[in-house]
Amino acid sequence: MSEKDFIAKGLKIKQKAVFDMGELYKVMYRWFSRNNYDFQEKEYFETAMGDGAKKLEIGWYGARKISDYVKFHINVKFLIIGLKSAEVQVGNVKRKSNEGDLEMRFDAIIERDYDSKFENSPVTKFFREFYDKFVIRSRLEGYEDQLHEEVYELMSEIKSFLNLFKFQEIKKES
Repeated sequence: MSEKDFIAKGLKIKQKAVFDMGELYKVMYRWFSRNNYDFQEKEYFETAMGDGAKKLEIGWYGARKISDYVKFHINVKFLIIGLKSAEVQVGNVKRKSNEGDLEMRFDAIIERDYDSKFENSPVTKFFREFYDKFVIRSRLEGYEDQLHEEVYELMSEIKSFLNLFKFQEIKKES
């Protein structure tokens, strides 16, 4: 069985905001693609709340092979409460958008021996532990730093996107 180490767990972005859900998806899709992550939306639950609002629970899971031994995982859980369609005025142009309480949680995980090549016997398990602790220890520490930077880069990109809506001269139409 592979070994998984959490590099970051439960990092959070929380904001009550006017934002474009479709554009948020695109921002995240581009980030994962640009950074060579394979990802899937493995969870999508939508619940009607009344007055046209929805509650969404979404789970995205991204993975990237770093080597034949190490794989990065970034997991994103969305919880959006009170998601409604909104129309906003940007300058002289009206745009369709969304509003609601958005919470996103991020986990970053390094998986070692993801193909379980060293699981055949107690001897190979011992060699895996020796390999991790003495042979590639500094490389693994570098990978931890790299993944840490990547998850914070993703979060920064999302925060920047959400703040674009805050700082533009947007007037919400009722």
